[in-house]
Amino acid sequence: MTAPLLLVPGWSFDARVFAPLRAALEVPADVLELPGHGGCADPGTVELAGVAAPVIDAAPDDAVWVGWSLGGTVALEALRRGKPLRGVVLIAATPRFTMEADWPCATPAAELTAMQAGLGRSPAATVRRFRRQLGRVSADDAAAVADPSQASNDGLAAGLAALAEADLRGALAGAVQPPPTLWLGGGRDPLVPTAALQRGAAACGGRVEILDDAGHLPHCTHTTEVAQAIHCFLEEVRS
Repeated sequence: MTAPLLLVPGWSFDARVFAPLRAALEVPADVLELPGHGGCADPGTVELAGVAAPVIDAAPDDAVWVGWSLGGTVALEALRRGKPLRGVVLIAATPRFTMEADWPCATPAAELTAMQAGLGRSPAATVRRFRRQLGRVSADDAAAVADPSQASNDGLAAGLAALAEADLRGALAGAVQPPPTLWLGGGRDPLVPTAALQRGAAACGGRVEILDDAGHLPHCTHTTEVAQAIHCFLEEVRS
């Protein structure tokens, strides 16, 4: 039986951000919305568990997950919790979003704290600033972040809290038999350095593919290449 293919979006985006990729894949793919995103119920708690648990519980076992950004964090949390996964594609995702002395390939914690404070003052303005940052990479990125996706204030707050909290490096290194992983990223990503993908992949025996000209949304700006990489990965894990 063919393993289901599941797509999990990133912070402030919903299923619509995967529309180009779903068309390019030409295979059935379901989207699991984050809590408070895409019309889904708000998270029960403003933390990683509140974001991840509803997604993990809704997913069938032995599926192939494609997690973008925060969606990748949820996929890694599913792995940490022992969810049976056939394989994981992580797009612009990292085991740890915030910087530490032993993890320099990340965003300074102060930047995320400032973003959380801004969210408390004006959620809409905070989302606009975040998307402008992503859109500066190229005209294609700017078009991609104009996506009309919306999320509730609680959903946005929980997502940022999850990124601040998550440290899933141990989940990768400690997995006895980790599923196959493919780490896709952009060489111009303003949020997730390629070193984070390389270190994440090395911890679990995964494979890395970097699109040099891409930013944080390679599935939107380099859709053909990302779809081809996912197709090859599916052939490997479904054989």
